[in-house]
Order: sequence, then C-alpha cells, then structure tokens
Amino acid sequence: MHMRSILILKLCSVPLSALASVNIDLLSSHPAGTLFKINDSQPLYLAGSQAALEIYLPSAYSLETAALVTSFWINDGHITSESLETQLKFYRRFDDVWNDLFVDHVLISYRGGNSATIDSRVYSWLKRRGVKHIFLSDNIRRLSTEFIPTSVLAGWAPPGPLMMTASDNGTSALLFHNVYRLYLDEYDAFLFGAIPNLIDGGWIETNFTNIFEDESYSQLIPVPSRIPMFTSTLPLAGMRFGLKDIYNAKGLPTAAGSHAYKLTNEIPMQSAPSVQKLIDLGAIMVGKTRTSQFAHGAQPWEFIDVPYSWNPRGDGHLTAAASSSGSACAIAAYHWLEFTVGSDTRGSVRKPATLVGVYGIRPSHGSMDLTGVVPLSEEMDTAGFFTRHPGIFHQVASQWYSESQVASKKTITRFPSKLLYPVEHFPVKNQQAQKMIDHFIESLQHNLDITPIRVNFTETLLPLFPGASFPAFQLASNKLAEYRSWVDIGNPTTEKFVSQFAKQPIFDPIPNVMFSRGQNITDDDFAASVALKRAFRDAVASHIFKEDEESCSESIFMYEAATGGLPSYRVEAFNHLSGAAPFVITATAQGEEAKLADFFNFLASMGELPEITIPIGEATYFSHVSGVWEPIPVAIELVARKGCDAMLLDLVKKLGELGIVQTVAAGRFMFPQV
Repeated sequence: MHMRSILILKLCSVPLSALASVNIDLLSSHPAGTLFKINDSQPLYLAGSQAALEIYLPSAYSLETAALVTSFWINDGHITSESLETQLKFYRRFDDVWNDLFVDHVLISYRGGNSATIDSRVYSWLKRRGVKHIFLSDNIRRLSTEFIPTSVLAGWAPPGPLMMTASDNGTSALLFHNVYRLYLDEYDAFLFGAIPNLIDGGWIETNFTNIFEDESYSQLIPVPSRIPMFTSTLPLAGMRFGLKDIYNAKGLPTAAGSHAYKLTNEIPMQSAPSVQKLIDLGAIMVGKTRTSQFAHGAQPWEFIDVPYSWNPRGDGHLTAAASSSGSACAIAAYHWLEFTVGSDTRGSVRKPATLVGVYGIRPSHGSMDLTGVVPLSEEMDTAGFFTRHPGIFHQVASQWYSESQVASKKTITRFPSKLLYPVEHFPVKNQQAQKMIDHFIESLQHNLDITPIRVNFTETLLPLFPGASFPAFQLASNKLAEYRSWVDIGNPTTEKFVSQFAKQPIFDPIPNVMFSRGQNITDDDFAASVALKRAFRDAVASHIFKEDEESCSESIFMYEAATGGLPSYRVEAFNHLSGAAPFVITATAQGEEAKLADFFNFLASMGELPEITIPIGEATYFSHVSGVWEPIPVAIELVARKGCDAMLLDLVKKLGELGIVQTVAAGRFMFPQV
C-alpha cells in the first residue's frame, strides 16, 4: 500500500499578524476539537475541545484568534535561556508533535521548591525567537523590566505544545488546549481514534476520516506529545497504545467486530480493569483497533462487518492471521505506537505476532482480570499485547501483569537448561528461516547454557489426549469456545437485536458457524470438555513442564507458529499460487485430519501456559503479486510452565542485552535496509 494524499476542506485561514512566518490554518471544528495546520503544510493537528488549563488575567489581554504555545516545566530555581534552550533541543529530538513554530507564546511553570527567579537574558533570548507573550507560574519572581508582555498564571498546564484560545463566554479567560498530531491509518488497523476526556474521564471518540478519490477512507489517529512522559514517574508514562475492540473503554463504543453487537450494547460507563490499569500506569490509548467478529479466528476474506487490516510486511498482501490482526498490523506499521493490546484464546496474539514479526505474549491463564472484555472462552481467554522493542516488551508485561494471581513468586537464579525441539515440526520449509532458527538455538546454548533436546513432542503428548487422539482433543477445545461464545455473546445479542429491530441479526461466516454448533452443545458436553481441559492442564504440569526451584520451569518448548517462512496471503486465491502456503488458524481444510505438529498453539491454550513470540530475523520469498523477492518475518514461540511468565520475560530482556534479539522496525522491513 502507498500513502495517499489527504483531502480536507479548509474552512478558514487565520494568520497571526505579529509574526508573519507563523500561520494557523483552522480547518474544521468537531466535538472532540479543532483540526488545524501550521503554515498550510503537513502535518495535521487536533486541538482538544476541552481546556487543559483556564486562566483569568487581571488586565485585558487581546487574543483575536488561536495562538501556539510551548509549555516548559522547570525544576531549577534560576531559570536561564540555556535551560530553556536545552529543553527545546530535547523536544526537537524526542517529540513528533511539537516543533519550533509552537514557540510563539511561552508558558513557564516552576516545579521545584519554594520559588524561582528568571534571568533577564531569558527575555532577550525569547524576543529574538519572536515570542509575543510570556506566562509565568505564580511562584516565579518577575523582573522589574519586562520588554515582552508577561502574565502570571495559577495552575498547571502540561509541558509541550498547546493551543491557546480566548473564552467565548464574555470573560477575559484564556484556554490552553492539548495538541495532538493526526497520523493517517494507512493500513486500516484502527476503527477510530480517541483522546482523553478531561472532564468526565474516559475518552472522546475522534472519528476523523480521510476520503480518497476511489471513495475509500482511512482514519486519522490523534497522538499526544511525548514530552509529558519525561516529567512523569509512572512506569509506562506516555507510551501510546492501540486497544483491540473487545475491551471496554469508558466513553467509547465496543463493537467486537459486529454491527449487531454495537447496536444492542450501550457505550460503557467504565473501562475494563485491564484497560484502567494501563492508564494508571501512565500509558495513553490513542484508539481502538479492528478485530474479527467476537474474537473468533477467521481468515481475512471472512471479515464482513469490519474489513480486514493490512499487514505492512513484504508485498503488503500477506495475512496477519487471527482476531488480534488489527493490533498486530498497527504495531508493525506505525512508529508512533509503543504497543498494542490484543487477546489470545487459541492463538490470536501468537499467530499475528509471528506473521508481522513483532514481540507478543499470551500470559498464563488467569494473569489478568478480564471483566469488561467480550469473552470467547473464559476457560482459555487471556489478555496479551504486541510491541517492536524487547525492552518495552519486558517493561509493559512486568507492569501490566504485576498483580497476577497465578504467577510464581519465586526468584529465578538461572534459565531452564532444556529447550524441547520437536523433530516432527522442524525443519521449517524455508531454508533461510531454518538457518535463522538454528542460529538462535546456538546462541541460546552458547550464551545461556540452554541445550536443545530433540523430541517427538507429538508422541510425548498423545497419552494425555482422549483416546490418544489429537482430533478428539481439538474437538473438546472447540466445544469450550463454541458453547461459551453462544451462551455469553451469540444468544444475548440475538435476543436483544430481535427485541429492538424485529428481525434476526446478521453475523460474519465464522461466528455463524460457531453459534450454530454452540446451540447443539449440551451442558453435560461442555462440563466434560472443561474436565478434560483441567486434566490436561494438570498432566502437563506434572509430566511435561515440571517445576524447578532455580529456573521456575524445568524446560522450555519451542515451535514456529506461522508457515515456516512461506507467504500466506489475505486473498484466498493467492494461496494456491506456486510457493504460497494456506494458513491454518484453529482448523484444517475440510476432509483433512488435524496433526498436532500444525497446532502446537493448543498446548498453551489448554494447558494454561505462558507463551511468547520472539522475532529473530527476516527471510525472503518470491511474490507473484509484486513480481520481486520480498522480505518475510521469521519468529519462534517459547512455552513454559504455568506461572513462569517472569522467567520468559527476563529471557527476552537478556537476549536483547546480548544483542541476540533486536528492536524491529515499522513498515515493510523488520530491520533497516543499508
């Protein structure tokens, strides 16, 4: 996909007369705020409608229209031009929202001890920059001679870029508004954007769309300045994330990929505890990402109500697999996100993470309170996430799952010594990919004394399945999802829809099939499947992933969750081309018997085990779409004993420190091209 030009009607252009080089072009007003450009060029900005700070000036201050403001937070009691210039250099380097044109008006807040003084040279420095007005917090002692208009303010505005407007209620109040940069959701990963509701809490939906010549459209997603994150002590301060649309977020609709569900459920008045925890940790949600309907695993061509997102890797037409594909595509595509939230029942984080080449996690079952999250199967549902950076991966997981009721409390002193390597699964089909996997294994052994143990894992697990049959085991897993989804979602949604609209709702193909099956599963059948799952969980803990006092889990299991380095496409017909591979989600093609070696994702789902996805490289494939050789991600899965999540997270962190794994880039390539 290629970036398409933005077509937005300009309603008015209002120049700021005092400085000819700065023009604010006000474009249009919306409940969420006002769209504007600076000097009639990209990027596009949003000034939030709600004021972050309102001040009343003792003397009249004439502000005919909007003005740009840079807010400084100073801790040094003597404010100098050098200290302000240092902050500006920092802003230029780390922020993608602020730019020098915002230094039109200046707001300086002293955040240190009792009071501060301001050096007289600050005024001449600001004068040379064309600053029109200075606002000082009331704990800064003013100079006797001021040759730039100066006002005292009470209260705090966030540091970074702001827009200032005059109150329209007849008072002399000035309003300072948060500024957001609008990024085009080129890969259609989002449903809509969102900004914080400063008055009522929660969020305000920002349904800004960019209309193209072919009458298609994409969302414009508002992202906040990164500058406030550097003044906060919260562990995830300022980290921007996208949220899968099965999680309730106060003030935003939850649709779960279904028009019928959205129409029959009110906008939530409170956020899911899992979402609220991220906010309390300092993370900032910028919008909701697309999902397959009710989180059922579906192929791209089976998305009806909500179109499928675009995987940025390779030729741009590869699949991103299951229900969290919107979140996976977003983190793989956009440098302006730190992480995205998904969910994993039977592979909906792990498989997309593998296909787009990012870090992903399915935590131990029971690690997170899933109240306020649309369920698929409570017996297997987990809250997971994606990121491109191994350090951020460790940081977010360590904080988000910190209150886990199932995590091991023991401190590990070493990593597991055994890496279980399934010989019936490896080698993968792409020889380049297999060489990367072999090199990764060698690195584990050389650097961390983790020794590969070649095993036929199918033979190891078969005795734990009913009748030593994986298809029978898979059927029990299917019943857990089909029964729960019908009872908890399908039936209530259908009844509400019929009551409100006097007709049957229309669902996507996969939920339709699942709901039909779910209606025919008896309570006794479901109870038997639950009992089978619990027996499997206990057997795996006793015989496969045994507890170890030093490493938590005696061993780690490794497999590959994608197509072995072969392309699998979002268009069904493309998967019949030479060199392509159909991607299996939770079931094989009709008439084919399922093999465990193709469905190792069921191990963690039914065993309640933690599993992580680690991107390790990039192979190539010949694309019949683009006609050239294209990059394709290579990633592996690591599975451990239930509760040993921290050990897996520490392993990723250590691998990052050793340079064995790296940060992956956003876009077509995982790694920068030389």
